Amino acid sequence: MRMRSVALLASAIALATPAAASAQSYSAGLRCYEINDFSCAFSHWMPLAQSGMTRAQYRIGAFYAEGTGVPVDRAEAYKWLSIAANKGDRTAAEAIQSIGPTMSQAEIEEGMRRAGDYRSGRRGRY
Repeated sequence: MRMRSVALLASAIALATPAAASAQSYSAGLRCYEINDFSCAFSHWMPLAQSGMTRAQYRIGAFYAEGTGVPVDRAEAYKWLSIAANKGDRTAAEAIQSIGPTMSQAEIEEGMRRAGDYRSGRRGRY
């Protein structure tokens, strides 16, 4: 029985560790953002966005929409914002409503294509 308890505890720790690491990395990115070190924030948030963290996906989309620490890329912004919005992030949905009218149809279509590629496992940066 004791062995089983130790095994269950070890499993619980192993499962919790990635979530804790993600939360720590997100917080580290937020600290970078708060001191206007946008490349530092981006370096913390991009891997989280790529791994599926909704809030990081919103943040990366906002960076591309505004050109914060990266060149403006509305298609890439649309990609990340739509991914986050589809997962229920209201701020991301509002951001799409805000940038949508400033985008060409080609940019929207490219953003939609990139989001589809991400969802289907083709997650490269364009």
